Amino acid sequence: MQKFSLQLVTPPAVEPILLREAKLHLRVDFTDDDDLITALISAARQHVENILNRAIYDQTWCMTLDQFPYAESLRTISPSTRENYFGNGYYFSLCQVFIPFAKVSSINSITYLDGDNQTVMLDASTYVSDLASEPARIVPANGGSWPYPSCYVPGSVKITFTASTYGDGSTVANCPAPIQQAMLLLIGHWYANREAASEKPLTNLPFAVDALLAPYRNLAMAV
Repeated sequence: MQKFSLQLVTPPAVEPILLREAKLHLRVDFTDDDDLITALISAARQHVENILNRAIYDQTWCMTLDQFPYAESLRTISPSTRENYFGNGYYFSLCQVFIPFAKVSSINSITYLDGDNQTVMLDASTYVSDLASEPARIVPANGGSWPYPSCYVPGSVKITFTASTYGDGSTVANCPAPIQQAMLLLIGHWYANREAASEKPLTNLPFAVDALLAPYRNLAMAV
């Protein structure tokens, strides 16, 4: 599996749980804790997304690679020969870039540093994005190959994409009820237990959360 790093560029515009829904679950009818509950909603969503390996609603990420994945043994083969090499599939399987989210709605840009250390943006016609796969993947366009800079610069390749499984949260909000319920359980647990340690034994909440989330996990990218 490729080595990469991820940086959140733009968080989702809305959360899967509204403040009023969280307060109803918590049986809170005052406003003093609104900021705390709002923070817990965001924390619960991020925690659930980490378990699922999914972005629930639209969010923009930047994935950084040290270099493109190259089919080293085939890189010197001419494009016309490469096009039919092992039925074409073998070459491109070695060049795939996997996006570590179950659902990606768009690849916004791909840039890299050339031999002069200048940022170059790839034309969208030079690569193909398979956004239906889980995880999503990108390969060079048919007969083509990834750029091969003359020098190695760590973190030189940047892929900006929009990840989303259940819509943008505003016009489309299809987050399943079990995921929302798992978030509410986390919010309720954290609201009632605000310290990292307790003298009283706590119930095994993670089991209930895991059971609710299990059908929606993206196991292809789970580690």
